[in-house]
Amino acid sequence: MLCHGSLSSARVIKAALDKFSLLLGLHANHAKSNIFTSGVSHTINQQLINLFVYTIGSLPIRYLGIPIISSRLRLRDCSPLVYRVSERLASWLNRGLSYAGRLQFIVSKFRSFLWRGIEGDSKGAKIYWSDICLPKKEGGLGIKDLSSWNKALMIRHIWILSYGTNNLWSSWIKAYHLKDSNLWEAKTPCTCSWNWRKLLHLRPFVRPLIQHYIGNGSSTSLWFDNWHPDGPLLSKWSRRVVYD
Repeated sequence: MLCHGSLSSARVIKAALDKFSLLLGLHANHAKSNIFTSGVSHTINQQLINLFVYTIGSLPIRYLGIPIISSRLRLRDCSPLVYRVSERLASWLNRGLSYAGRLQFIVSKFRSFLWRGIEGDSKGAKIYWSDICLPKKEGGLGIKDLSSWNKALMIRHIWILSYGTNNLWSSWIKAYHLKDSNLWEAKTPCTCSWNWRKLLHLRPFVRPLIQHYIGNGSSTSLWFDNWHPDGPLLSKWSRRVVYD
């Protein structure tokens, strides 16, 4: 939960937590809860500690074993999670799993276990992974392709930025990254974060899939949106025509 760096704003959060606890009987775990502050005085920090009875945490924080950082994740960032998965895998290896058992494991873990079973075995895959991820009715094993799921989630972000509600994230992106530019024509900065760069690189894939029905025209861009049978008008006319 986010709030302004003031005691009055923090008290609103505290009141909401107290009301939640009163209604449902659930309480925040003090051992797993932290306060993160930036640009506030030591006095404010101490007041927040006294109010919430939480300790002051330091960035980056970890969620599901992965640090939440603005830059691209490196191998060392994921090493603790890889170690935990390897330890879990070792316990499964001792059970003499059948292929059905391996399939159950791989749904939540990783692909190499399906064919190799033991870490370090040199046996390769017998079937293309793309075929394995097909639905069972199409001859696959019904395993979800994580790259496709990730792509779908990124496309969902594009939809929210273009046509969704103005939530906190989209408002920040529009103010910090887009500013006065249109999402479909915004240039990819050399110094932007890797996730923003990846999202922008998906635009050519997403744009042909979106079609506009004008209605009253209040939410449709004349030049940028795909409302015309020939596609976005900007792709048919030069920028000089647009700005003239």
